[in-house]
Amino acid sequence: LEEDQMDIPLMNRLLAKGEFQEALRVVKKDIELAAVLGRICPAPCEGACRRKPIDGAVSICLLKRYAGDHDLDSGSPWIPERAASTGKKVAVVGAGPAGLAAAYHLSLMGHDCTVLDRNSKAGGSMRKEVPPEELPMEVLDREIETIAGAGVSFRLGEEVDSKGFSRLSATYDAVVVAAGKGETGI
Repeated sequence: LEEDQMDIPLMNRLLAKGEFQEALRVVKKDIELAAVLGRICPAPCEGACRRKPIDGAVSICLLKRYAGDHDLDSGSPWIPERAASTGKKVAVVGAGPAGLAAAYHLSLMGHDCTVLDRNSKAGGSMRKEVPPEELPMEVLDREIETIAGAGVSFRLGEEVDSKGFSRLSATYDAVVVAAGKGETGI
């Protein structure tokens, strides 16, 4: 298993043993929106699954969804422990999937992260382009709440143009631009 790949076999074994929180920890090491991804992923891994010719592909997406839903329904979703503060501040422009992922992982690394987005709610294309019967907005909102619980702050309804970008660059140690198509005038 490569370092940058989720340990799917371990997640599967933990779920089979009923160790849901441990399975979720495996998922959340790499995937910040497990319940969302489990609903919208096009499942490319199923085509390459070694089980496919034997008894059918394992539905990894549904297993991630199960772990994510179980966590969200627990009443106290698990939030990974943050590393000690680095004292560094990072602005993330764009609250879509890329911005949320960047902020989540940077926050867990100990950086103070603020996500800025021109929209009044975080979620980007997931909120705008995915039908609610495929991805209920309540699930997306609850997942975003867990990202906020990991130490990420949000400044929504704030457009970042070239002047705003200059101000961010002067105020923050780093700026991550994760804005969608046509989302920024930088």
